[in-house]
Amino acid sequence: MSTYNMVKQEFIKKWITTLHMLDCSVEHPLNVTERKNAIKLSSDIAMAAARSGSTVWSRALISRSGNKTANKPVARRILKKARNRLKNRCLTLRRNGNFTAKSGVRKRTELLKSLVPGGELIKNKDYLIRETLDYIVYLRAQVDVMRTVAAVDSVTGNLTNDNK
Repeated sequence: MSTYNMVKQEFIKKWITTLHMLDCSVEHPLNVTERKNAIKLSSDIAMAAARSGSTVWSRALISRSGNKTANKPVARRILKKARNRLKNRCLTLRRNGNFTAKSGVRKRTELLKSLVPGGELIKNKDYLIRETLDYIVYLRAQVDVMRTVAAVDSVTGNLTNDNK
C-alpha cells in the first residue's frame, strides 16, 4: 500500500474520532454555518492528529483549534493577502523602477510562511519547504477524503429520495 493511501486512512480514522467527539459535545442543533465550521475544525484537528504533532504545521493547527479566529474563511484571507501583495508589488515597481529577484524571493517566502500553519515561526527556508510539502500532502488527503464522503452522500441521498 502506498504512503499516500496510508495518510488518507490515518486521516479518516482520526476524523471519524473527532466527529464523534464533536457530536457528543454539542448540546443543541447546529445551523449550517456552525456545522460547516465544526466539520472544518474537526477535519483540521484530525489532519494534525494524523501527523501526531511531529511537524510545526500540525502543532500550530492543534494549538489554534481552540482559537475563535480559526473559524474565519481561509479563502477570504488568502485572497486579501494576494490582493495586498499585488498592490505592494505595483508600488515597488513604481518607486524603484525595477523588481529585484532577492526581494521577490523574500516576499514569496513571507507569503508561504503565512499560508502554512506555524510557518511564521520557521526561519530556515529548506525546512519551510519541507514543512510546506508535508502540509500539502495532508491537505490533499483531506480534500480527497471529503470529496469521497460528498460523493457517497450524494449517491445515498439520491437513493433515499428514489425510495420515497
